[in-house]
Parts: sequence; structure tokens; C-alpha cells
Amino acid sequence: MHQTSAPMTRLAAASLVLLLGSTYHDTARAQEAAGGSGREPIVVEQQGSFAFGGTVISSKLDSTLHCDHGYADYQIPPNARSLPLIMWHSVSTKTWTSTPGGPEGFQSIFVRRGFPVYVIDLPRQGRAGLSCVSTSYTPEPGRDQRTWTGWRLGTWDLPGRPMFFPGSKAPHDTAFINQVLRNRYPDNEVFPETDSLEVAAVSALLRRIGSGTLITHSGSGLRGWLTGMHSQRVKGIVAFEPGVTVFPPGELPPPNEAATVEVPLADFEKLARIPILVIYGDHLEARASHLDGFANTKAFVQALNRHGGDARVIHLPEIGIYGNSHLMMLERNNVQIANLVSRFLQEKGLDAR
Repeated sequence: MHQTSAPMTRLAAASLVLLLGSTYHDTARAQEAAGGSGREPIVVEQQGSFAFGGTVISSKLDSTLHCDHGYADYQIPPNARSLPLIMWHSVSTKTWTSTPGGPEGFQSIFVRRGFPVYVIDLPRQGRAGLSCVSTSYTPEPGRDQRTWTGWRLGTWDLPGRPMFFPGSKAPHDTAFINQVLRNRYPDNEVFPETDSLEVAAVSALLRRIGSGTLITHSGSGLRGWLTGMHSQRVKGIVAFEPGVTVFPPGELPPPNEAATVEVPLADFEKLARIPILVIYGDHLEARASHLDGFANTKAFVQALNRHGGDARVIHLPEIGIYGNSHLMMLERNNVQIANLVSRFLQEKGLDAR
């Protein structure tokens, strides 16, 4: 295993884009020339998978079940950077890998850039589906349409076909559509203990592999914040459109369609010690909860920075990057998005070897 010990002005945002072009120029040029597919072989020194965390329950003597663990697969390149990236999805590991018709995914992009990458399933999901409690799955016709519009890929008016937003950076082909609509696990996160279960599991993962940077998306955003408060091994967080933001007592923003959670001041101040980057895509106006979530995130970043934090939120259209959905890490310009992450990791000393 691998072992390791504020909102921007337009001028600052433009400067960031220029700096990205020089810092990761060669890698980005090669990947963009290949359509993000990466023509050169990926070199990996170690790869594998394992379960992490979990518990054992029993009903009688010598009758046991190992359950409620997480599952990680990992790739570690030669001369790897010291801090691994833990890629934590909201609905499926496909978020970080790739889709037919799409470019190379974040997992491969960041392994190419020298990072150990761990792609994880959390307890009661996917490859970690062995639960300590009963779960159920009920087919829901209409889920396709809710997924399509909820992820802001475009519109879908029955009985028609899904339509992309004009200027969408998603691959416009049937293979991509087919894969996106299959890019979900059954929702087994409806239990009251889900937050604490996932935080405990990822904390156990960090105890095993050492300190690292969390890369979260949507529903995993809240659990990323909570893990940052719980584990000193979290050294940075990059959150893509987090579904929930957290605030100390007395600092919650006005209620709206996006969720917020109040946490003890001492916990919030732990989070303020971690460098944080939050990234939002385009077409936020298409979904009220995402537009309100962006407003809450700006308030969250301001609160962190008031408490001595080091947090920043990037809205891609404000820096001249248009057409990205809630699944920006799988879209045709995902190397541009990855460059923003790489620049943050470099600035905060999270990419050292």
C-alpha cells in the first residue's frame, strides 16, 4: 500500500487560466491533442484493491457476517507524489473512470500526472454492497429523465428523446447517453447512520494508506466535509458541486432549496485548517437546488475564510469555461477541469514528491 506521512475576481480567474497553461502545458497539450484519451501507455508501479473499514456481526456463536466496509481500487505510478487522491463518488465509480464516447477519466489523468489514485465505493454501495442491515431496490421508471435533467445535461420532454443544452461539452452520442443513464447504483444511502458510517470508513482508509486529498462530487460533498473535521489525515479537499454545505452556529445562510447543516464551531474550525477548492459547472439556472447550492457554497467559503480558512470557489463560466454539466469530469474538456485541480494541488503543496 501507499504510505505517506474566496471567490476570485475575473482578473484573478483569467490569471489562473494562464498559469495553468504554463504549469501543466505539456501534459494537457498531449491529452487534448488526443481528445483527452491519452495516446501514451499509462505506467503503473502498483495496482490492486481491498476492503476497508467495516464491522462483523453475529447472531449466535461462530455465526458471523463481515459487512458495512468500503472498497478501494488503486493505481500508483512510479516516483509517485506523496499524497494520494481519494476519488469519492456520489452514484457510481464511473464518475472518475470513463464512458464510451467520452474522454479519458480523472483516474487515468491524475495517475499520468504522478498521483496515487484510490477510487472508492462506500459501505452499502456497488462493490461494497454487503450491508449489515436489510436493503431493497425498487425499479423507478422516470429515473432516466430525472437523472438527465438533474445532472443538467439538457432537457427531456416525454415522449421525446433526451436533448443536450446548446454548447454542451458532453459527448453527443448514444454511447455516452446509454452509459450516463446506467451510471448509478441503487440508492442505499437512506439510512440515518449513513453519514457516520461513511466518515468512519474513509477515516479507516486514511489510517491504512496515510494522509491524502479527498476529491468529492455532489452527494459525497457533505461526507467529505465531515471527514475533514474527523480525520487529521485529510490534507485537502476538492469538491465538485457539493450537495450540502456546513456552517458554524449562527452563520447559516437564509433557507433555500439546497441543504445546509450546522456543525459545532470547534469542528468547523478544523475544516478551516484544510485547503479547499469547490468547482461548479454551467447551466445552474436549470435547477433551483443547484443554483441555491452555489449561493450556499459562496457563503460557506466566506465563512471558512472568516475563521482563518483557505477556501475558494470557482464557477467555470466566470473564468470563460462554458457548457459543463454536473458531470464535468466526464465531459470533452475535462482536461481543462483537471488543470484547475492540478493548479490548486500545486499551490497548496499537495502535489510534492
